[in-house]
Amino acid sequence: MYTVLEKGGVCSPKGFKAAGICAGIKVSGNPDMALLKSEKAARCFAVFTTNKVKAAPVLYDKAVLEHAHFASAVIVNSGNANACTGPEGYADSERTAVLTEEVLGLTPKSVLVCSTGVIGHPLPMDKIEAGIPRLAEALHDDASEEFGRAILTTDLALKSIAVEIQTEKGPVRIGGACKGSGMIHPKMATMLAFITTDVGMPIDFFAEFRANISDSFNAITVDGDTSTNDTCIMLANGMSGINYSDMTLSEQGEFRAALELVMKHLAKCIVRDGEGATKLIELKIEKAESHEEALKMARFIGTSNLAKCAMFGEDPNWGRILSSAGSSECQMVAEHTDLYFGDVQVLAGGRPVDCDREKLHAVVRQKEYTVRLVLNIGNASASAFTCDLSYDYVKINAEYTT
Repeated sequence: MYTVLEKGGVCSPKGFKAAGICAGIKVSGNPDMALLKSEKAARCFAVFTTNKVKAAPVLYDKAVLEHAHFASAVIVNSGNANACTGPEGYADSERTAVLTEEVLGLTPKSVLVCSTGVIGHPLPMDKIEAGIPRLAEALHDDASEEFGRAILTTDLALKSIAVEIQTEKGPVRIGGACKGSGMIHPKMATMLAFITTDVGMPIDFFAEFRANISDSFNAITVDGDTSTNDTCIMLANGMSGINYSDMTLSEQGEFRAALELVMKHLAKCIVRDGEGATKLIELKIEKAESHEEALKMARFIGTSNLAKCAMFGEDPNWGRILSSAGSSECQMVAEHTDLYFGDVQVLAGGRPVDCDREKLHAVVRQKEYTVRLVLNIGNASASAFTCDLSYDYVKINAEYTT
């Protein structure tokens, strides 16, 4: 069995320490540098943005991980994306990693680098270099919140979680933290996410990790834009003394379920905190031909500005949902399709039904609800998560750099 810990995050598993400081990168004076360190080198799984324009830290990390499967630490700065900064930007990412390795006494190529913030500005390396020793000094094993706050940009809320799984050999844990609020869309949403566990993991678990990415961080959208810096890193240090391969099949199943819960929780936190968002909506496609088709359709509907505006206006405009589904290039037959807002059916066999309008409006006035589109052409299902499109989203992004 697994349980969600009342308070926790990336430091909850054994052998992880973190820190978060104000280095002066952000004009606001808010925390803007963070460090996550494992007591011993950890198995590392990572997935990055598919945007053709990749930030320097993404390019650096990908190059490092081409030749290594372990990492000892991740250093993060917020307020500056170090994207579209050319060879100098890459050199700055590399120098950040090298200085961190030197200060922590780690081997070369054992530190990964992440950046998030405004695109097109060189890193203030004087502040980065001054911040690294301060981060090292501030490391402690109860710093999940400090780490989580230092990685935020336009986010309004801290996003972290930890779970504990009971096994025959003792408890193991999974922790997580992420940031993201705008430029959120599948093919990695605009986000940084960090997952930690004290379980020893085999290299072939990467396939499971990628599958979880597909149904969590790649199943969310705020505005249809994918960032230059998107990164999700999982560190597994084995400090519990328990290896995944030594768990019973049922324990492995519990671990996978707990990891899925952690990643979906963090993904939904991003959408819930979407720039200007007032609602979180699950778009669930049922009885589709395949899971892939269902997920593709759900993602597509989640990007519809018309549907998202209706969600903001608390207007149960089912026509926008159905029209978007039909534009997704996924298999469907309109005459077979049913549609529900919450438990209120508005469409049966492609035709509107006489429903209780008061109950229907009560559903769309909720802060969180589910829209179910039942295709009735197969047995597969999938969900994506989106938010409404509000006036504040336009205001936030119209003034982002000014």
